[in-house]
Amino acid sequence: MARPLSEEKRDAILAAAAELIAALGLGASTAKIAKAAGVAEGTLFTYFPTKDDLLNQLFLEIETDLAAAVLAAGPAGSDPRDRVRQLWDRMIDWGLANPVRRKALRQLKVSGRIRADILRRFDVQFREARAVVEQSLAGHCDPARMPFYIDTVLLGLAEIVMDAITANPKDQEPIRQAGFDLFWKGTAA
Repeated sequence: MARPLSEEKRDAILAAAAELIAALGLGASTAKIAKAAGVAEGTLFTYFPTKDDLLNQLFLEIETDLAAAVLAAGPAGSDPRDRVRQLWDRMIDWGLANPVRRKALRQLKVSGRIRADILRRFDVQFREARAVVEQSLAGHCDPARMPFYIDTVLLGLAEIVMDAITANPKDQEPIRQAGFDLFWKGTAA
């Protein structure tokens, strides 16, 4: 009878993959990932049959963690600007608290190796956050531009703000506020 898989080994493999992908990109070998996780390369393939399976699971786990952070319960009934600001702050907080996972996620998003079914799951996870932003921007911005504002401007500015805060941690609040103001004022119709 086969031995049950260990959750600790699985988590160690995923953590090592995030670290090495953040540091080396998608070229990080499974041998290096296994070594960093403290397991044999064959053991890695027991948990993840292919490198792409590992990459897709890592993407899904990071996105699930990010979605949980962004969608954490916040005060209800606030005005549209405040609702978007709450999501903004949660996204920034997650990125600052998880720099390795954030960097690995950036690599994974542009890799072309994430399967369509995993990307659909990602879209479902963020549907609620997107709906909050869309509802909050309704009447504030041109509806035809909303996908661009959310998918490109909001996420791009968040990355820039996280990088700026990382470089200048003592200026965290002014940088965070300036980034949000740039988004909110820039989306005004």
